[in-house]
Amino acid sequence: MSRWALLEPLRARLADEQGTLHKQAAARIALCYPSPYHVGMSSLGFQTIYREIHQHPQAAAERAFLPDDVAAWREARVPLCTYESQSEVSQFDCLAFSVSYELELTGLFEMLELAGLPLRRDERDQRHPLVVCGGPLTFSNPVPLAPYADAIVMGEAEELVHVLCDALTLPTRAGQLAHLSHHAGFYLPGLTASWPAVAKASDDRLPARSQIVTPHTELRSMFLIEPERGCSRGCTYCVMRRTTNGGMRTVEPERVLELIPHSAPRVGLVVSRAVGPAVVRNRVKRRLRHAARGYLHTLPGGTLLVLRANPPAATASQADLAAELGTVIQVLLGRQSGAV
Repeated sequence: MSRWALLEPLRARLADEQGTLHKQAAARIALCYPSPYHVGMSSLGFQTIYREIHQHPQAAAERAFLPDDVAAWREARVPLCTYESQSEVSQFDCLAFSVSYELELTGLFEMLELAGLPLRRDERDQRHPLVVCGGPLTFSNPVPLAPYADAIVMGEAEELVHVLCDALTLPTRAGQLAHLSHHAGFYLPGLTASWPAVAKASDDRLPARSQIVTPHTELRSMFLIEPERGCSRGCTYCVMRRTTNGGMRTVEPERVLELIPHSAPRVGLVVSRAVGPAVVRNRVKRRLRHAARGYLHTLPGGTLLVLRANPPAATASQADLAAELGTVIQVLLGRQSGAV
């Protein structure tokens, strides 16, 4: 298969996106997701870090994903490229990977190999881009990343990514790593004596939300926003117990509504299972459906209404649920008409 044939799907998906960012900057980061595009673009964390990098005055990001057909890329000997400019990721200053769980390590290996980069940290030097890993895996089991990453971002990275961008403006790898070593939240394999605590982003960085809306993803053509982060239950077997906030952090409804763009064709609210066990969640779903029936006639045709429930919904009366739902729908209708 030719290079053109392999890159054409990238160009087609790029053309269908809304919200893609383009920028020239001193520090160039290839933001990598070790699963295919349709999975990576459903990740609010990945999209949030993409936006944060572009907000840094001296940094820009382009995205790269595990190809749908790795064998075809390998057979054609086409180096791994970014979506925005179809540039080879090996030419960037840094490859920043978001790794969700251990099984995505194989995708990380595949992407490094397709980029023509050594897998192991101790086989890379000043000639190679810095390889940085973060993502949900750092909450639960970051140790497997250590042989392959030059630096590991522990926990929530909304603020730490700006420290990384600052470091990348320095001229030498040694200087970059030294800069990171002076900031809590970074683990530098071979240099840091112990694993740091998982970092917590400040509340004013919340909520995570979509930057790009695309039809070529699991949650197609939908603007996603995070009305809450963490979980109040703290089950010992669950990764969520490692969240840094001591429980659930909720975002004020007004803030959530304020950030939803008027142009969003569909809106999905992403939540944890904090309302209660399955039997409680199902009961709340039935009560919300019943409450929503009274308002369906007020919504324009084709409206997709996605409801989310906070833990108090489990004990709220039916009248309170209906009243709260009515308030939210009136706000949304006001936004559509331009009254809000």
